[in-house]
Amino acid sequence: MKITKKDLDKSQVELTIEVSLKEIKPHLDKAANKMAANKKIPGFRPGKAPYDLVKNKFGEMTILQAAIDSIVSETYFKAVTSEKLQAVGQPQINVEKIALNNPIVYKAIVALLPKITLGDWKSLSVKKQSIKASDEEVEKAIQQLQSMNVKEKISNKAISKGDKAEIDFEVTFDKVVIEGGKHNKYPIVIGEGNMIPGFEDNLIGMKKGEEKKFDLKFPDKYFQESLAGKEHKFAVKVTEVYKRDLPKLDDAFAKTIGFESLDKFKKQLVKNIVQEKTTKEEQRVEVEAIKAIGATSEIADIPQILIHNEVHKMLHELEHSIKQQGMDMDGYLKSIKKTKEDMQKDFEPQAIERIKGALILRQISDEEKITIDDKQIDEELAKQEKMYKDNPQAMQNIKQPDYRAYLQNLLANQAVIKFINEKIIK
Repeated sequence: MKITKKDLDKSQVELTIEVSLKEIKPHLDKAANKMAANKKIPGFRPGKAPYDLVKNKFGEMTILQAAIDSIVSETYFKAVTSEKLQAVGQPQINVEKIALNNPIVYKAIVALLPKITLGDWKSLSVKKQSIKASDEEVEKAIQQLQSMNVKEKISNKAISKGDKAEIDFEVTFDKVVIEGGKHNKYPIVIGEGNMIPGFEDNLIGMKKGEEKKFDLKFPDKYFQESLAGKEHKFAVKVTEVYKRDLPKLDDAFAKTIGFESLDKFKKQLVKNIVQEKTTKEEQRVEVEAIKAIGATSEIADIPQILIHNEVHKMLHELEHSIKQQGMDMDGYLKSIKKTKEDMQKDFEPQAIERIKGALILRQISDEEKITIDDKQIDEELAKQEKMYKDNPQAMQNIKQPDYRAYLQNLLANQAVIKFINEKIIK
């Protein structure tokens, strides 16, 4: 096999690979045997007919065409290994010469793992913010728990702040109902601020069966850009009113949710809030640290195949998140007036940052010789199997052949992040 390498831009190389007749022969034999196995040849068991007999029956060019994928697959791997290339993704293959009794010549455009040169990153300093639970955060958490234990009673009285109402409503613009702008028996708690400013205020004083029309302007910064800053017409009918009786905040309430006293309940809330904020802060400084390291490093151009793969991974993550919320991807895209192609374009900058982050972690791991051995992987697998023993789906995932490699990569990244924390996060 002869290999000619040509460097291209954007972390790519072009390999011209010439495969000799001697290297081609075993692939022809395998292809012939497979053809003989699929079509019975009189006098021979499936797959046992001599090569010349198969050649006479099907034609040698047909055998060669059947063997080409196997020839390219094996020789491409050998060429990449021989040239010590860190290839990523699938190559672009172009067969340039295929003829009987001649070497096969093909070109492979290979995307490479981009080269990265780290700067003096250990001199950097990234600071964590101090963490505490504010009174407002504790109060909000308490109110949420109160709402979960609220008692509601149908009322004929006018709506006031704190009440719950069921409403039919319709929102129009230029006499056309906006997308998602019509609902029946829609539940709303007055004062929680879940609707656009002014909407809940217009419901105060209304009673069951009453109807009302009013105009409201959507906020200038609204997630649906087509509605932002525009005045719309609202038509509302109250179908039911509920007075809400929130539980009194005392020791008795604390005991209903598993605490000896209200004081101990509040202390646990503080701990929970601090823990949640601590986790978010750790994630923030880790991202900031990797970005800071990236700013001091030189990273070669990222091949498009890597960007393409990362974008599709992000789309898959988004779709999974949307499904968990009870929606579907097509409906979500329709609501934000974007196509999948639009989302792919929007995701590209973030995808590039994610790839750079992964490259930085990999480079630090190589330079600092941070590795994960089989014992560490086995220990983590044992932990997960114990944790998810009652979850058949999770256990099935853990038993998958490629899960071990995934776990090794995960543990390696965690080890590198821990190393970065020790060096530059204060």
